Amino acid sequence: MKVFITGASSGIGAELARHYGSAGAELGLVARRGELLEALAAELRQRGAKVFVYTADVTDPAAMRRAIDDFVARAGGADRVIANAGIGIKDSLREGDSESIARLMSVNVVGVTNTIVPFIPTMLRQNSGALVAMSSMAGHRGLPGRAAYSASKAAIITFMDALRMQLADTNVHAMTLCPGFIETPMTASLDNRLPFLLGVEEAVRLMTHAIERHEKTYTLPWQMNLLRHVMVNAPEWLLRRLAPAPRRESSP
Repeated sequence: MKVFITGASSGIGAELARHYGSAGAELGLVARRGELLEALAAELRQRGAKVFVYTADVTDPAAMRRAIDDFVARAGGADRVIANAGIGIKDSLREGDSESIARLMSVNVVGVTNTIVPFIPTMLRQNSGALVAMSSMAGHRGLPGRAAYSASKAAIITFMDALRMQLADTNVHAMTLCPGFIETPMTASLDNRLPFLLGVEEAVRLMTHAIERHEKTYTLPWQMNLLRHVMVNAPEWLLRRLAPAPRRESSP
């Protein structure tokens, strides 16, 4: 299995790497924190996986192109590409802070397209592969305190939906993962009363199972998937009451 993962230094990305990093696997791992990547790579190499580490910012198209070209050349292709890198920001709309929103959009949206799009020609030549983007439960409906985050994740759902339809006459599958609250560094700063909080190992088990089933837009856990139908149709006054507290700080 040849797998390329962004945001791989911690949280969901690192756990995805551990899931796929068995003997004989070839992994390309991308993150800004090179020390954490190298430590993870050493762990996976002990299991017999071949690991290529790329210290890069997903918002840099040239750096991502270099990493992707190198991985494809070394691994001879790609079976799974998981655009997992993403950030959350402190809610500061009322203070007029647009700079942090621009950074969030760059990571959460442009970072995904910088990862997914360059792999399309390779997978078309192979006539196989799965392109996977990490969205969020918040992408199904705009939430107070998370306007920019919800918008970025909604953009990913829309992009991957359109890409999947565009690739429908091929054996290349495009899909979106929409997790609820997962125990990661990104949720550590949030309110402790997070509904249906899921451990990262269980979350990755569900995600990878969905990838193998070629789901289209997969929301997890199942309680969040049920809540999605309510959330999409709920009146705004109810969403204002039920929405989690705004972030107090940015992450990661």
